Amino acid sequence: MLGKSVPVFCYHAVCEEDGHSPAAFASHLDMMQEMGFKTISAGHLYEICMGRKPIDDKYVVLTFDDCHISNWVNVVPMLEERGMTGVFFAVSDFIGSGEVRSRADVKEILPMRESFKRALSDDDNSQFMNEAELRSLVHDKGMEVYAHTCRHQGCFKNLRFKGNFAESSHWSTWGVYRKFNSELPTYDYGSAFAYNGFWPQFRKGKVSFKRRSDNERRKFIRDDFKRSLDKIKKINGSRRQFFCWPWGDFDALSMQEASAAGFSGTFTLERSANMLGTDPMRINRIGVGTSKDAGWIKKRLLMYSYEAPAMVCFKFFTKRNDIGKVLYITDTDKLSGGSRQLANSAKAMLQAGLGVVAVLKPGALLIPVLEEMGVEVIQLDDFKNMLAAAGFLATVIEEQQVDVVHTYHNRAVKIGCLAKGLSLLGGRRFKLFFNRGVIYKPNPLAPLFSLIGNGYICNSAKSRHVLLKHGVLPKRAQVVYNSFVGGGRKPKRSAETTIIYVGNGGHAKGADVYLKSVERLLAQDECNGVRFIAVGLKDISLYKDVVSGATLERVESPGFIPHDEVTALLAGSHIYVMSSRQESMPNTLLEAFDAGLAAICTNAGGTGELIRDGINGFLCDVEDSDALAAAMKRLVDDAELRSEMGRLNRRIVRTFMSSAAKTDSLLAVYSSLPGDEPQIELPDIDALINK
Repeated sequence: MLGKSVPVFCYHAVCEEDGHSPAAFASHLDMMQEMGFKTISAGHLYEICMGRKPIDDKYVVLTFDDCHISNWVNVVPMLEERGMTGVFFAVSDFIGSGEVRSRADVKEILPMRESFKRALSDDDNSQFMNEAELRSLVHDKGMEVYAHTCRHQGCFKNLRFKGNFAESSHWSTWGVYRKFNSELPTYDYGSAFAYNGFWPQFRKGKVSFKRRSDNERRKFIRDDFKRSLDKIKKINGSRRQFFCWPWGDFDALSMQEASAAGFSGTFTLERSANMLGTDPMRINRIGVGTSKDAGWIKKRLLMYSYEAPAMVCFKFFTKRNDIGKVLYITDTDKLSGGSRQLANSAKAMLQAGLGVVAVLKPGALLIPVLEEMGVEVIQLDDFKNMLAAAGFLATVIEEQQVDVVHTYHNRAVKIGCLAKGLSLLGGRRFKLFFNRGVIYKPNPLAPLFSLIGNGYICNSAKSRHVLLKHGVLPKRAQVVYNSFVGGGRKPKRSAETTIIYVGNGGHAKGADVYLKSVERLLAQDECNGVRFIAVGLKDISLYKDVVSGATLERVESPGFIPHDEVTALLAGSHIYVMSSRQESMPNTLLEAFDAGLAAICTNAGGTGELIRDGINGFLCDVEDSDALAAAMKRLVDDAELRSEMGRLNRRIVRTFMSSAAKTDSLLAVYSSLPGDEPQIELPDIDALINK
């Protein structure tokens, strides 16, 4: 003989206005009775789970979440008429005062969505059962009333963008923001009891988001449970209390708090058998959609009233797309441009409330930088033995409970791919992204790497275009611009008009093109009172075959200098020149922007994505030293133009390349799902310029 189970159904509003007609609900009740099922209480079901009562008949439990007014005027009369009972879960902050209402007293019945919006934004609880009605349920009608939190609080469980706040947004958005504002962004919603969530932080008219810590969520849950439980106890007067999870969502932390609060059992929206041995803290329920008819109810009763089919047709809740910790890994020991962006990304994630860990080589110059921020640094001795390094990384990912791995530089890409395979064999899943800050031809295996991982994060649209050209699928290549962290002080300009190049002696950087353009300019004008600087050249005399000795004498060349000295030189300059032959999105361009410099750049790579020719800088063809010289001449002669360009550039970098902007962009990518469209929104430079 098959062992028996108790089906538990979950209803919400029952009214034409919400799409769940009373007639359909009546047919559900009639089908239950026709099949010989009897409704029992939550307390009776608890005794069955604990083995104190047998399943000696056909039992069913009917639950109603939220206590919408339609439950009072439509559901309760139908239950009473048939001698059936229900279990009602009330949102305690929505319980108003007043007399018991009849159908005639309820002037309008609104759908659940509108009812929640009004309650959350306007404290209008008229669409929910009041205290007198809930007391009547318990003391006059033999029903049960239990807690369903204070406000059914939702949150943004990740930063997967869902569009700006609109009247069509999910109703929980009104609980996150409280007030409607069409300029605010919205993201994937979830239960604030199951997810730490990202919460809006308003400062100077701008919004950013910060993830709650486990301790902050724990405190929120404790406070909520206490308030809601205190109110419900006064209504039901029951010794044993039950609880219903918003959206059925929970995790180990929230379940611990439910137990500590004193709940004897909680109702989820998982599906399995309810029988002897079922954990009463995880009572299974079957959600009833608005389109379900009596035939559907019949099938579920047959399926879930016996142990075997109920356990076969299970559905368990799993937290998805929840990001709590990010790991960054690179094998470089230098403070390169990519390394500085790794540090900026780590800082952005820390500011957003995420945990951050980094895997680096011993002695890497990034170690003190990251440790000072609060990043946990783990050192890996041998990056060359990739299989051993991958095993080490997989162990770190498991021990640290990492959700996202973000690699910088080529060797870390391969190690990350191997670690993902090892982790999958061990049952650990994480997202894997590869940073891409160059525009040269990628590794031939790049398309394969992008499929093993979750794709590339490029620092310019041009960099992304190169990957697509070499076989990486569009949905596996995202764009997140570099960020600039620092500055803040008003630049102190040199008395002389100063033109600065920052790079190195590599062919791609075009130092020779810069020197040629200086020579072209000096051929037109002696440039008295103009200072030329070239940072990053090992020995400027090596260019004696490129330009004249007289030109070299006019160019100051401090060689390789610390980064803070570079930014100090930028802050004292007036014009920044990028003469590269190949470039994606150099950090020094952003640093020059932040210093308020006018920019003259070759149209190499992603620079054209930030510069509007003649507006906030000049774009010249690659190798065109004459055009670079002409642009220099224009800006040397027009102090007002270069000052206006500098002001625009400062606004651009502080709007689109701030730490907050990178936080939002990175988390949107980290939160994305495989089928999502790529994150390739370019900075709206034109809109900012036209303000």
